[in-house]
Amino acid sequence: YAVALKESAASAGIRINIKEVPEEEFWSKVWLVEPFATMWWNGRPPDAALSVTTLSDASWNEAQYMNPALDALVVKARGERDLADRQATYAEVQRILIQDVPRVIAVFKPVLNGARTNVRGIVAHPLNWPLFHEGWFDE
Repeated sequence: YAVALKESAASAGIRINIKEVPEEEFWSKVWLVEPFATMWWNGRPPDAALSVTTLSDASWNEAQYMNPALDALVVKARGERDLADRQATYAEVQRILIQDVPRVIAVFKPVLNGARTNVRGIVAHPLNWPLFHEGWFDE
């Protein structure tokens, strides 16, 4: 990924130096310290993802992004019971994030499950956890 990003950015005149560091150094000397780093996040529901990475006071706010209007929308969505209302609020959150670009999410990993045709009730989970407690076999 880093090499592809470097090559892609070069055509725009952006110079990227790739530096690999051991994991123990990454978390203490790179993550939340360096102005640009890449890392992998597992999927999360919108409130969980935004609360830890995007809110102004989020402890893992890698971009050091501060937007009180966005903060208020995330809190609003958190309390909305009606799915359509919550979706509309998250659509506004998304519009702001697309406009402001506090983070670059370069790739999304698909979450897939494979099962025989007689397996039922198994769904893909955003954290890639194999959850089988609601599944069953058809005979």
